[in-house]
Amino acid sequence: MVGKLKKIFRMSPGEILFRIGEQIRIRREKAHAQKELHKVLQPEFDFFDPGHPRLFERYRSTAVHELWEEKEFARKLSEPLSREKKERFLKDYGDEVEKSVRRADLFLEHRFSFLGVSFTLPDPIPWQSDPLTLAPYPQGFYRDIDIFTNKNAGDIKHVWEVNRLQFLIELAKTGWLTGEEKYILKMEEWLLDWIEKNPYKQGVAWASALEVGVRVTALIWTLEFYRATERPKPYVVAALLKLIYLSGTYLYENLSIYFSPYNHLIGEAAGLFLAGYLFPGFRDAQKWEKRAWQVLVDQIEKQFHPDGASVEQASFYHHFTLGFYLQAMAVKGLNGETVPDRMARRVEKALEFSAYITKPDGDMPHLGDIDDARSIYFGDPTHWNFDAWRAIGAVWFDRSDFKHRLERLPEEAFWLLSGADIQKYQRITAGPPGETALWLKESGYAIFRNHFGPDGHYSHMDCGPIAHGVYYDNTPSAAHGHADELAIELACFGESHLIDPGFSNYRGDFNWHSYFRSTAAHNTIEINGRSQAKQGGILVWSRAPRFKQLAFLKDEGVKAFCGEHYGYENEAGSPVHRRYMAFVDDAFWLVIDFIYSARGQTEKVDMAEHLHFAPDKELAIDAENQKITSRGRQSVLEIFFEDTAGEEPAVTLARGGDTPDEGWVSPTYRATTPAPLVKIRQQATLPWQSLKIYMPAGKNGPNPQLLREAAREWRLILENGSYRISQQLSRDNNGGELRVVRERDDLSFTVNVNSGTDKLFQI
Repeated sequence: MVGKLKKIFRMSPGEILFRIGEQIRIRREKAHAQKELHKVLQPEFDFFDPGHPRLFERYRSTAVHELWEEKEFARKLSEPLSREKKERFLKDYGDEVEKSVRRADLFLEHRFSFLGVSFTLPDPIPWQSDPLTLAPYPQGFYRDIDIFTNKNAGDIKHVWEVNRLQFLIELAKTGWLTGEEKYILKMEEWLLDWIEKNPYKQGVAWASALEVGVRVTALIWTLEFYRATERPKPYVVAALLKLIYLSGTYLYENLSIYFSPYNHLIGEAAGLFLAGYLFPGFRDAQKWEKRAWQVLVDQIEKQFHPDGASVEQASFYHHFTLGFYLQAMAVKGLNGETVPDRMARRVEKALEFSAYITKPDGDMPHLGDIDDARSIYFGDPTHWNFDAWRAIGAVWFDRSDFKHRLERLPEEAFWLLSGADIQKYQRITAGPPGETALWLKESGYAIFRNHFGPDGHYSHMDCGPIAHGVYYDNTPSAAHGHADELAIELACFGESHLIDPGFSNYRGDFNWHSYFRSTAAHNTIEINGRSQAKQGGILVWSRAPRFKQLAFLKDEGVKAFCGEHYGYENEAGSPVHRRYMAFVDDAFWLVIDFIYSARGQTEKVDMAEHLHFAPDKELAIDAENQKITSRGRQSVLEIFFEDTAGEEPAVTLARGGDTPDEGWVSPTYRATTPAPLVKIRQQATLPWQSLKIYMPAGKNGPNPQLLREAAREWRLILENGSYRISQQLSRDNNGGELRVVRERDDLSFTVNVNSGTDKLFQI
């Protein structure tokens, strides 16, 4: 109750008035729900522009296909799905055709697989039941269905995913490509059955506006492919048009302006925009289009930081939101219209962010929450492959770096781009991005790499907000970011070693849900067994950690970043965690952790550092020599660690234990996989600092040699050269300095470890 009151006090007068008005509307809507349903079910229900009565006449006749001959009725969704376009796809995308046929054949057998589960549905499909247990969800008026409780049958994401109907696109597309009627018949059967079993505004399929937004986009593309087949049935086309119209009406009334003003709002607005813009012959279409486009334009700078990253601080949702924008912009362009410069500029920056966080192996850091949903959908995509997003950007923004390491135009771009754009893509000469050291101040990421090739080194460190809308006090707020301040990731010789474990689930298994969002599930330090922020229920955060980005260096032979956070300010002594990360000579990394008391006290704290490794890595711990070795298929990463506690830390290795914190990652939704987790635990008195040296080697190259020459003095020998590393501590342990000297030319680099902010890095 206190949390709810805090949220109310934070609301603007405009939001309070909006929410009051919304509740009044919902009560009125519920009172008239059956009357409204009866009205829309009538054959004489006319949902076309009254200024063009001929549209409804054609809709009711067997000449419904002739609607597209009326210029007032529709705009272009894509280039015409002509015989020539089909033949080009069959020729250039044979592998995708085979994949589509395999998928469609599985659908004919009622076999589905998504969001970490596989299942076979009975015939007819129980649309409003959990697809795994077949237990039904509550029926009735959509606003009466509690979508936030764990008391419903199964994970509500699963029943929603079925009801998004995106697989109808695959059936219609496969039927068009192959000419085989069986796929079209199944698409028709399921569509008509869904309409019968899911009446307007009734049941779980209508309980979330985002689901309606995603579904209406799927229906529009299903209609596009279906109309291109040899014998589309007039009554099926009519049913699709009516469902698209009803979806638009629903979305106009239910935009998540304040309820969920991030990816939900954008997905809803994009669906509403497509329904209104592509079908101007619908009643209210102009109103829908205007409202939706206004939301998309007004929101672009609220969805993405100036540095391009999503304000949700979640890399999957970054692309989910971005995909909605790309599709809306593509439709505008195909119809000869432009978009505002500020939208184009921010979308370009968002694509740039995507390019810079793509790791050498083509994967991306699994930052924040993960949902396998796709905003641009034409088939079962490879998880974490957003190449099509960048390919579209390469054309629109003349960016050769967006085409880097892309060969064939990805399928999604093939359907969205015009023929002229596709030809332009073929003419673009790909080249790598220009920056190997990047500081994204607003989102908080520092990214270092040696080059952009498939055998490159990559690292990043996080020092930014958990997510937009999360408060520093006890006010609860739902968000997709994680408690991952100062977390790092690291890949060498093209292979990921230290990774973000990802995310597990939204509904059920709350321990797994909360663990993957916690500090312990990231490559950073946990103090006194607590997370950096306070978790509430599903998705809920409060007491977000304050943070400060202190220094960034990009110089000859060194790329470095330093930041600190205050997530433990309420613990005894108010410990502050400061982390320095340096990438030296594009060859190895230094990470220094300095934990000090903001009150200048000498408190004892329990510290636990977590190092999460990719599932395919083999780990070995040599506690006596303070070394961890991670072996992959093409690289080895050796990690040396030393601290000032004076006591030997407890170093443990876990993989796939009984509880979430015993070695698990989840790269996609509900895809928990055993993976090595190293924990380094100890009790220490503040101030305290530790040093780690991350030393990579190619699988067939010489192993790194770290030779101790004196107390806190080492000589590091790598394939590309040798270095002297020395650490000097202040008398009271409250800081010191770390110095690295490159032996071939005596170039030196110094890290000044202290609680100040001046000259933290010196060359």
